Amino acid sequence: MAVLSSAGKRREAITQQLGREHIVRVAELSQRFGVSEVSIRRDLERLERQGLLQRVHGGAVAVAVDTGSDKPASAPIPHLDEKRRIGRAAAALVRPGDRLLFDSGTTVLEVARALSNGLVGTDSLTAITCSLPIVQDLGHCPGIHMLLLGGIYLPEHRIVTGPQTLESLRGLHADKMFLGADGMTLSHGVTTANVLEAEVDRAMAKATQEVILVADSSKIGGIGLTSIMPLERVHKLITDAGAPADFVSALRDAGVDVILV
Repeated sequence: MAVLSSAGKRREAITQQLGREHIVRVAELSQRFGVSEVSIRRDLERLERQGLLQRVHGGAVAVAVDTGSDKPASAPIPHLDEKRRIGRAAAALVRPGDRLLFDSGTTVLEVARALSNGLVGTDSLTAITCSLPIVQDLGHCPGIHMLLLGGIYLPEHRIVTGPQTLESLRGLHADKMFLGADGMTLSHGVTTANVLEAEVDRAMAKATQEVILVADSSKIGGIGLTSIMPLERVHKLITDAGAPADFVSALRDAGVDVILV
C-alpha cells in the first residue's frame, strides 16, 4: 500500500472536512495545518482538478456528488414555473460590470441560474453571496468574480450567517441586490423565518444601490418570523401575474416598481 505524503494526507483531511462542513477557507486551513496559504491554494487547485471541490474567493465549497444512494429525492419546489419566469426577468436587469448581491432561497437561485445558463451576458460581473447553491451555479461562469461571504455555516439552509458575515459585508458596495422572502404584507413588509438571515439581508440592503425583491405571488399575505424591511424600501418587486391587483396598486403608489411576469 502506498504511503501518503504529508501533502497527500493534508488534501485527504481537507476532503474529509468538506464532506462534513461543505465549505473550507484558505486562512483557516493554513492555520490548522501550519503551512502557507500558497500551499493550501495549491492543494485546492489539485483537488479541484480531481473534481472534488470548487474553488471560490478565499476557499472552496463541496461539489454535488451522486452517491447512488437510496435516499428519497428532494421534494418538488412549489411554484417553480413562476420562480423561473421571475428569475429570467430579474437576470435581464443585470448590466455588464454590475456588482450583485444575492440573498438565499429558491427564487433568488433562479436568478443565478438564468445568468449561468447564458440567458444574459455575464461579462465582468461581481457576485457576492452567503448561499452555497448560488456559488455552485455561478462560480464556474467565465467573467464572474465570485465572493463568498464568511460566517457560521447552516447546513439545513446551505448558507453562512452570523457576525462574521456582517463583518464581511462591511465596506462592500453593490449595484443590485436580489432579495427573497418568506412573506410580504403592506403592514409587516418583507419577512423571513430566519432571524440571523434577516440581519444579513438588512446589511446587504445597506450595501447596495438597488434592492430587487423576487418572490412569487403565494408569498403575498404571508408573515414570516421576523421583518427584513418595509416594502417601501424595496426599489423593484418582480412577481407573477397572480399578485392581487390592490396589493400591486398600493406598492406602485408607494413608489415601488412592480414587474409582473
